[in-house]
Amino acid sequence: MKIFEAKIIAPELTHPLRHKVLWPHIEKVENCIIDIDHRSDAIHLGVFDDEKIISIGSLFQMDSPKIAIEKQYRLRAMATDPDYRGQNAGRILIEKSFDILKEKRVEVLWCDARKIAVGFYQSLGFSMLPEEYEVPKIGPHYFMWKEL
Repeated sequence: MKIFEAKIIAPELTHPLRHKVLWPHIEKVENCIIDIDHRSDAIHLGVFDDEKIISIGSLFQMDSPKIAIEKQYRLRAMATDPDYRGQNAGRILIEKSFDILKEKRVEVLWCDARKIAVGFYQSLGFSMLPEEYEVPKIGPHYFMWKEL
């Protein structure tokens, strides 16, 4: 299996995969932004196959009232190119996230996980609340978290 590399990237480099995989209902790729993409605490990661970005995810310092842990970060807009699924690109991205956040002394990473991704997050040690909820235009989700 090929070895991929994860590294910090500019938020704009996440837009093509956000559009292709997560938000095809948005008309233009350049509109695939998150309002806090440029916040000083934001960390955007990409996994590369040579020069091609094949997986992306964005991390933001954000607290959830669902967990009583002080230093929290939220994972948003994680996506892997469908041509690369099952090749560990997503796992590499999450493990790099863990490393970066541990260096910052972050205690927990949480996300709103799409129903189809629950197994992936569980395989990485994430816990899950049992209540399913709907995200408009996107579908069913679960709240998941991993203590670091």
